[in-house]
Amino acid sequence: MNQSDDFFSEAADHIDALHRRHQADAGVLLIQVDQLARINNRAGTAAGDAVLDEVGRRLENFVAHEFGPGAHVDRLDGPRFLIVPAAALPLDTLRALERALHVTLAEPMVGDPHGRLVIRIAAALITRDEAIPVQLGAASDQLARPASARDGAMVHAALSRDEVVIHYQPQYSVASGKMLGVEALLRWRHPELGLLGAGPLVTAARAARLETELTEHTHRVALAEVAGWPDALRHLRVSLNITAADLADPEFADRYAAMTRGAGVDPERLTLELTEQAMLGDPSSAAAQLAQIRALGSAIAIDDFGTGYSSLSLLARLPIDYLKIDSGFTRTIDGSDRDRIVVRAIGDLARALGLLVVAEGVEKETQLARLAELGVASWQGFLRSGPVPGDQLPGLMP
Repeated sequence: MNQSDDFFSEAADHIDALHRRHQADAGVLLIQVDQLARINNRAGTAAGDAVLDEVGRRLENFVAHEFGPGAHVDRLDGPRFLIVPAAALPLDTLRALERALHVTLAEPMVGDPHGRLVIRIAAALITRDEAIPVQLGAASDQLARPASARDGAMVHAALSRDEVVIHYQPQYSVASGKMLGVEALLRWRHPELGLLGAGPLVTAARAARLETELTEHTHRVALAEVAGWPDALRHLRVSLNITAADLADPEFADRYAAMTRGAGVDPERLTLELTEQAMLGDPSSAAAQLAQIRALGSAIAIDDFGTGYSSLSLLARLPIDYLKIDSGFTRTIDGSDRDRIVVRAIGDLARALGLLVVAEGVEKETQLARLAELGVASWQGFLRSGPVPGDQLPGLMP
């Protein structure tokens, strides 16, 4: 990644070379990291710099994968970056890649454990008939304007047009192989791009402060489907994901109770999953909300356990039923002594606290065998099935 005292000089050189090489106007991607000042004020500028370094690394990986040799990632002024492809690509192509780039940048980063950063991305056409630094400055200024209205319109359109669909990833017993439950996962059926993952829509909802609306809509869609499942699926537990924004909403638990009643789904069939980071904003409020949900009979699971920053004391203070081991540990469990030790420690801790353990990301029989040796109760992963529409679940029963 390149950086210079003159914010646009090196980027302008790359674009000029692209113009001369292809004798054509060139599309570029601009990226801006919002809310960095919050991290700098709370944790110091070193933490903010670490976030920007991580963004840069993810952009470099994205460019290498999507654009190949000859493409560049340039650091502009402040928390802004520029991607210059090796070819003179049209804006439509770059706008389609915006969504994939949002997914790349959507996961929480070191220094931002809550995942509250907003990443803005925009495609811009840099023409050959005007000074490149001037065009970059104008495009960068445009990107700096609040994007919440645009993001909000995109989220509202997706919800009103019923573009949110649910796929379900089965969870199996390690001992018996029986399907025990499923995790309900949001998918976006984009009218032009087809079926997309959750990342672009979740990022837009976060930027527009519409996370709770997206969660509620997703839960309503999932509950309506679960209510109509055949008898063969009625024994399955269904896990629904929630966010820090949901827990911060004092009406969330009441709304969840009303939704389950309205859908005719027994809350005891449901598990709500949240990450470690989601508990950190206000642990006391989170505990009250989760206790109210558990009083309905629903279970609580901590997702991606082992990757967050929470104190282990939270496990004793919060009403939790399941720990889900992050797939990063599972992936190397059959080759890494360290990861086996971590998984064993998580299992021992869970048993001591009366919790069950679910391993994510199981892809190999050897990984499953290791989990059995370590006493893990259940698992999910592509070894048996990725997320599928609900009508495909009966065919995945052992």
